[in-house]
Amino acid sequence: MTQWNQEPETNDLNSVMRKLIRSKQNPTTATHKDQIYNSPYYSWDVDNLMLRTLKDKDGIPIISDAYTHERKLDKPDEISILSHELLSPLTLIKGYTATLLHLSNVVTEEQKERYLRGIESASNKLIRLLENIRDLTQLEETENFTYQPTYLSDVMQKIVSEVQSQATTHFIKFSRLGSLPKVNINQQRIEQVITNLLFNAIKYSPEGSDVEIEINQVRNQSEMEKLFGNLPKIRFPCLIASISDSGIGIPDIELEKIFNRFYRLDNSITCKTHGFGFGLYICKVIVEAHGGRIWAKNRAKGGSTFYFSLPLQ
Repeated sequence: MTQWNQEPETNDLNSVMRKLIRSKQNPTTATHKDQIYNSPYYSWDVDNLMLRTLKDKDGIPIISDAYTHERKLDKPDEISILSHELLSPLTLIKGYTATLLHLSNVVTEEQKERYLRGIESASNKLIRLLENIRDLTQLEETENFTYQPTYLSDVMQKIVSEVQSQATTHFIKFSRLGSLPKVNINQQRIEQVITNLLFNAIKYSPEGSDVEIEINQVRNQSEMEKLFGNLPKIRFPCLIASISDSGIGIPDIELEKIFNRFYRLDNSITCKTHGFGFGLYICKVIVEAHGGRIWAKNRAKGGSTFYFSLPLQ
């Protein structure tokens, strides 16, 4: 047991976990049975669990079991998608916690900190998912918002500062073109739209890339076509906010579908990221409640741009 009390590297921690799991699943076949029964790790009751090790997104091993192990969805209906996405962070939280509880004398201080950060990250994700469910319920049950004249550029600057403090691997560039008038909005809900679009842009962009934001005032169809080309019909005059990323872009056939509830793109990026298609749908509901439109286009130089308009009363 002395070698287990050393501070191992990650690969050694994997080895320790394998020993632990083998000892739980069939302790009578262990080479040093007396050591295993006297080990503090043997007190863990796993009679009805099939233990295994998983790795988080950073490659750190965690203890898991067959019941909470993330499974591939056979029937991607709304309920199964929702259950899958709620179980995903809970599985990580349980795995990180179990590892810290039962291998506390094995992991290094650096590894302990990474497990705790993993718990925090998975908890934040779970909170965001539950907040989206709550918000969606409220939005679909509420017919009217409370509006007040607000400078959209001030709201945008506030959200950019908040998101930039969390997005340390991306740089957000914000440009406002000319003097912009106030627009009648529900500030809390528009902040939610901007936050969702910004985090989406960051999530699907490579590390080290920029996210670009602009706000333009558009008075008529001619001005809009000059600035943006051929876009959906919107109310004039209006403000148009755009958020551009440097990701892989969106297949043209998907551009309209991405704002549907529970819709997610099926590609290599979305396989590595989580979510169940609430964010963009919530953005659509909020923007349309303001009399605006939301849409997306691919950029010629790569990536995509999300736009939303807010009519000036």
